[in-house]
This record gives sequence, structure tokens and C-alpha cells, in this order.
Amino acid sequence: MSNSANIPDDIPVDSADSMLEVVQDPEYLYEWLSGLEATNIDATREVQNDKRRHSIGENLVRHMEMTPFPKLLDRLERTPDPVEGTPPHSTLRHPRAMLDAIVHTSDMDGFRLDFEDFSGLSDARKGVFEYLTDPDTTVDDSDLETTGGSDALIHGPMGRGKTTSVSTFIARWMEVNGEAVVWRGTPQRTEWLPLAPWAVVCLPEGIEYKVQLAPPEDDSGFAETDFEPIEVDLEDIVWRVERYSDLDDLNNNVLMSGAFHVVYPDPRFRGCERITQQASECPPLEYTSVWEADRAKHDPELDDKQVTPTSHWWFSWLVHHNVNEKRSMRTTWVCDEASNLFKHHASNANGGLSTKIDAVSQQYVDFRRNGLSFVLLTQKPREISWMIRKKMRWGVTLSGTDNPTGSDEIIGVRPPMSSEMTSTWKLGRGLFWTSGQYTEFGWDDLPRRYKVPGKLRIISPEVRRVSAK
Repeated sequence: MSNSANIPDDIPVDSADSMLEVVQDPEYLYEWLSGLEATNIDATREVQNDKRRHSIGENLVRHMEMTPFPKLLDRLERTPDPVEGTPPHSTLRHPRAMLDAIVHTSDMDGFRLDFEDFSGLSDARKGVFEYLTDPDTTVDDSDLETTGGSDALIHGPMGRGKTTSVSTFIARWMEVNGEAVVWRGTPQRTEWLPLAPWAVVCLPEGIEYKVQLAPPEDDSGFAETDFEPIEVDLEDIVWRVERYSDLDDLNNNVLMSGAFHVVYPDPRFRGCERITQQASECPPLEYTSVWEADRAKHDPELDDKQVTPTSHWWFSWLVHHNVNEKRSMRTTWVCDEASNLFKHHASNANGGLSTKIDAVSQQYVDFRRNGLSFVLLTQKPREISWMIRKKMRWGVTLSGTDNPTGSDEIIGVRPPMSSEMTSTWKLGRGLFWTSGQYTEFGWDDLPRRYKVPGKLRIISPEVRRVSAK
């Protein structure tokens, strides 16, 4: 997916004498993180007929030292297939295995391709469309079936590149499609940090947050990194911080086409029940915030209700894409540790989880029609509810684990591979597959300067305080 050499960068902090010194000092880590830049990011935007400006995705690809996607397609035309031994690469021989999941199109794009009028598109998207309409290239637009959105279940063992590979795909979705990418924000997990200079962090309005930089994990015994987390200013680290009042405000006013967002759910669940009541073929979903549960605990006239986990907010956010009439925007949702949200054999004992998973499953086909793409990351696919997996059409198996074969029910299409391949592959290789087609692919590591060790914790003391009462 890219062609950069893995060359170590210089020490990222001027006043430090060694990298070991940097990772042992929280102030140095903060200086490193806040010093990362995406130059010209404020001058990039999705534009019409303005050749002087590039999209945010193109900016991201350049900084990540990746080959622009149109040039990558040209290179794959000349690259021998891993199995056949002659060009082109299997990515082009079997375009529905991978290209169809990356290049998202619309009905309007169909007119563009039919009449070969690509005015107003970003350089990257124009280049892809020119490739598809070139009679001398392997792939043409009829080989790509996807209109609206796609999906991908990315699975592999810990340390085999899930975060790095999905960062590459995020760059491609933004570069090629100019779509909004939304990463599921959680209090303790910040694997999105390499993309911090491009990140728009979206927080619910009226909720107090504390941001802490925690030490990197080190079990080797050779480095002492056991410092206490320090409070940091989030606006020093990311591109922008935005607040949203409810689901309508987030999806209609805050999310931007072509941008990368890290969204933290609203623990007050504002608008969640109303939105599910508006959706067809969707049971009304119930939510109880910690504040409502606290009031019920101290008021005998109120029913005692169980607190809904904040992560359940995402179920209504997903449904909103099928009921939102105010704005239509192509969006890719990235859900890390997906089994934590879509639990296999979920019950309704924990905030009606089973009902909420079933509601999303019933809405799934319309997600794709409405331009929402689903990306789930996990170590063990079968820990994700079959109600969701059976709707998915693309699998991504990373090295270090067995790829499915035959009748393995990893997703809703039968895997086309007849033999196991991926378990012995080197780090940085994977298999993209769908019904009837598969292709090997690879990606380079992220530039070292963006791989800041440590964790960024974004937590609400207010929620914890009320929960502890």
C-alpha cells in the first residue's frame, strides 16, 4: 500500500540526549506529541475546480510517505502476481477483493465515469477514475460493484499490524473518496495517536474531561517507564477539538467530509431514544444515564434502572445514518476491539445489548446504501456477534493467524481460499478477500516520528464521580 523505507528518524525532542531518555520522561513525550505537525493541513479542504489545494487525505498520504493511489495502481500493473509470477498484481486481477472495498462510488460517479467528466474531483479521485476509464488498464469501472459504502472485518493476533494496516486504509479512504472517517473513541485506548495531527476530536457538550498522557508499556525490564500520568492539553496534540450537543448536531454540523474524527460518545445519550423511534424496522432502544440512575436511587417515586454503558451510544449513532434527512455524507466508521461492543452471545441483562445488536443488524444493508462503511478490528472474529458478521462482505486476514477456508463462517460470504496461507507470512502482509476473490497485499510501517509511545487517556471525572455515589 506504500513504498517508504523504514529509516529511523532523529530524536524528536531537541533537549534530550537519547530516545531512551525521551520515553522515560512524560514531559519529553508530551513535547514529542505536541510537536508533530501535518503541514498545510489548514489549507487543505475538499474543493471544486481548485488545483492549488489538496484534500486532507492527500495531505495525510504525503506525510505518511505513501505512494499516491493513482501511481500505486500504475505500479501494480507492472508488479508480478505473487502466485502467477507475471504482471499485473492480484489486486488488479481480482479487483472486487480489495479495490471494491476501497473505492466507494455513488450514482453521480456513474455519470462521471460514463461521460468521463471528472471536473471538481480531488487529484487522487480524478486519477483513479482516469485509470478506470483507460482502455489499456486491467480494471475498469464495471469491475467495481460497490455504490455507497462497504465493510471490512480485520483480524489478526496482537502485534501483527491491525492498527498500522487500518491507518493505511484510513488514509486511502480519505484520499480516494474524500469521505469522513470516524474512529470509535474510548477512555483508555488511543491507537489513533499516529494520526493525531489530522484528528478532529469530538466530545459531548457540557461534559468535563481530563486528558492524561500515560507511560508506554514496557515488560522487558530494561527500561524504567513507570511514571505517573500527567495532565495535558488536548488542543496541543490534535488538529481540532469540537463539541457536539446531540447526535443531530454531531452528524449534521460537526463531522466534515474528507476529515479524520475521533468521536467520544455522549454519556447523557441525548437524542438516542428519539432517533431509534424514528427508524423503520428498528425496535426503540432504551438508555439510562448515570445521572438518571443516581436520581432514581434517591427518589422512591422513580423506577430503579440499570445504568446503560456509555459505549451503547454507538448503536443509536449508527441508526442515525438511516434516519438523517438533513445531510448525506459518505462516512467510514472504524471500531477497534469490536468484540467489546458487538459481543457474541450477548444478552439483554447488560443494558439491552442483544436488542441493540439486533437493531444494528437489521439496519445494516441500509448503512451501505446510505454511504456508511463498517470497519471492525478484532483478534478473534468469532467473539463478534454473528448477527453483525453475517452481514459483512469483506474479510482481512493478517499474518500470524490462519486464514479461513471452505465453509468457515467468519463473515457472511464463503471464503474463496482453499488452503491456509497467512500464518507463516511476515509482518506487514495480509489477505483481502470476499466472495470468489482474494488478493495478497502489504503495507509499510508508519513513519517513526508519528509512533509516540504511551497512552492518551480521555476520561470524564464527572461521570466517574456520579457513578461512584
